[in-house]
Amino acid sequence: MDDVVIRASRSEDMATVADLRWRWRVDEDGTAPAGTPEAFREAMTAFALAHPETHRCVVAELDGVVVGMAWLAIVARPPTPDRPERCTADVQTVYVAPEARGRGVAQRLVRAALDLAEEVGAERTTVHSSVAGETLYRRLGFGDARLLLQAPPED
Repeated sequence: MDDVVIRASRSEDMATVADLRWRWRVDEDGTAPAGTPEAFREAMTAFALAHPETHRCVVAELDGVVVGMAWLAIVARPPTPDRPERCTADVQTVYVAPEARGRGVAQRLVRAALDLAEEVGAERTTVHSSVAGETLYRRLGFGDARLLLQAPPED
């Protein structure tokens, strides 16, 4: 695990981050793509450049190669009399390439995202987990919130 470096992403990482997302959704999950890998790389890079204050990406690097990612979405909230600046955060798009799994990389990526949430002063941090990821998130302190609702309900 010591050979894996967790760090903030850089603009030059976005093509690789896009390739990881493509691999996850298209190659592993079988989702039909809406375009080409090249167009998706361009879209991911443009998204990251357009949203640096609201979407932060951390990556896992193994032997100089990005093998994992986690995003943190930061949402500004209206002020209250006691808190003139407020926000919440959401952990998103956590993925580790199969060849790097089993090393605790996902846990380290999520912890890095949680550290970012703390840095920005998020009142709460949420995650929409897959069934496979639920154990990890619960182990890191995520739990059920009685009044956190969503519409429309998902399966």
